[in-house]
Amino acid sequence: MNEAPPDPWIETPARVDLAFPLTGDPVPAEHGYALFSALCRTLGDLHGAAWLAVHPIDAAPEGGGALRLRVDPAQAARVLPLAGATLRLDGARMAVGEARVMPIVPAPTLAARMVVLRNGVAARADFEAALAQRLAALGVRAVAEVPTSALDDGRRVLRIRQQAIAGYPVVLRGLSEQDSRRVQSLGVGGRQRFGCGVFAPR
Repeated sequence: MNEAPPDPWIETPARVDLAFPLTGDPVPAEHGYALFSALCRTLGDLHGAAWLAVHPIDAAPEGGGALRLRVDPAQAARVLPLAGATLRLDGARMAVGEARVMPIVPAPTLAARMVVLRNGVAARADFEAALAQRLAALGVRAVAEVPTSALDDGRRVLRIRQQAIAGYPVVLRGLSEQDSRRVQSLGVGGRQRFGCGVFAPR
């Protein structure tokens, strides 16, 4: 359990999710960079958009699914033009429907598909230590888990052009309502516009 007290100097910014239904081809399993590139082609340069985080696409095996963007409500109009667009992700074509606004809902257990810390910490033990430090810096108390399987230690790789960045899936348990909102609003770690460090109730 992380025992750091909440840091009063870190504000919890206002955030909402905009959920866009998708129809079309099956989405590649690793699509963080391809998705962000497709968003930039449709909406313009988003590389400096600190108000934006992108959930990994919740995709159905046969195609379609949902795209969720976590945004500052004041910037919501910036991404609404996605409705009606066609996104192309490594050969897959996805038609985007009308957005639905979803408020941040606190939950005691949150999960992120991949978290990247310190430009990619490869060793699991080093990652867990860096994660504990990051949660302490946020003033968040939680039991942090890094899910593994019988085949590997859970490590995942985000590929951006020729760069390979290591990270791990993370589950946070025992969160207070305040800490749950903070984690969802701030995220944990970097590359959040590529689908990393974006937490949602599990």
